[in-house]
Amino acid sequence: MSQRLVPDANTAVSAEQVRALAVDALTERLPLSVDGYRYEDADIFGVVVAAAAQARSIESVCRQLVSGPSANLVRTYLAQRLFAETELESLEAELNELLTQRLPEDLRKGRLEVAVDLTMLPYYGRSGVEEDQLRRGGAKAGTTRFHAYATAFVLQAGRRLTLALTFVHADETLEDVVADLLGRLCGLGLATGHLYLDRDFASVAVLRFLAEQPFPSIIALPKRGEKLKALLRGRKSYRTTYTMVSAQEEPFTFELYVACRYRAGRRGEHGIDYLPFAVVGTARCPLAANRIVRAYRRRFGIETSYRQMNRLMARTTSRYPDLRLLLVAVGFLLANLWVWLKGQILGSTPRPARRAVRAWLEDAFRLDSFCDLLIQACKARYHVHEGLSCPFPLTTPLKL
Repeated sequence: MSQRLVPDANTAVSAEQVRALAVDALTERLPLSVDGYRYEDADIFGVVVAAAAQARSIESVCRQLVSGPSANLVRTYLAQRLFAETELESLEAELNELLTQRLPEDLRKGRLEVAVDLTMLPYYGRSGVEEDQLRRGGAKAGTTRFHAYATAFVLQAGRRLTLALTFVHADETLEDVVADLLGRLCGLGLATGHLYLDRDFASVAVLRFLAEQPFPSIIALPKRGEKLKALLRGRKSYRTTYTMVSAQEEPFTFELYVACRYRAGRRGEHGIDYLPFAVVGTARCPLAANRIVRAYRRRFGIETSYRQMNRLMARTTSRYPDLRLLLVAVGFLLANLWVWLKGQILGSTPRPARRAVRAWLEDAFRLDSFCDLLIQACKARYHVHEGLSCPFPLTTPLKL
């Protein structure tokens, strides 16, 4: 019978170590130079991390903590020491450096599977600080105005990482967004193997830009237009060419992959489902038409990254895009650190045991467990109120 291992100081990861990992990453990249008699940079960002781990507002977390800084103090230091001295573009650059502070060592060895997408976070205020900061979109969560962010997401050896982030202004084109994110990845020395984009990026301008890139890009196409619909026929996947027209751009011809997939009762539907993809780039795409759907599924990892970010993002009603951008970046940072920490644990174990360790990590160190450690460390450091003190007199003692 196998003997159960008891964790010791060399194998255990403490809650305080996890909290320090996140807080140190923020203080090193975004110094506030707080030198008070009671608090320092780590305390300010400790509140931000605690709010992110609990998906609560800074105000709510500060009321929860006994010896932590007040919400007004946290907002004041962030506003005066960070946002007032840093333009939004400069803050964005610093946050991108923050996301890539700890990268897996083998990330630069091969070509990566990359996905680019937009996430739209609902905005309910009357107006933004500036007119171009809110992007219009279809009705979602009771509003048509959003703060928009675009990210570049990498899938490598089962690890999902967000390595580039940009704030998308109202008048910014998707071509510029893609160029910005790809430029950031190139600046990291990372090589792209395939790029995946959804149908929102299926425009002549974006396709023409990607056609000049040294890697194949796969873009899902919306089933619009009689000419495209006429090509969605037959019982086998195939390749052909298609010309997309635009009122603002010259027509553009590209290689069209039509994948046939049997619905087989999914969502109560039967028959053949036709999935059209645009494939562009100076490098030839090695995928066959019937294999492109399986490859494109890797793009859905970026949707997982958005769900993780929403789980790890502190809530706010602020109108200021710099604070919102910081909280979004902290959400992506914590998700990256969770992935990095799992890689460190796996890499520190003997090779024969790594399969078992990988399975154990998937079961015992899920994202919620990572958040639990952060919350536990923050509560241990600053203590929490264990009761509700009513500030008004009571006629009789409470009996609950």
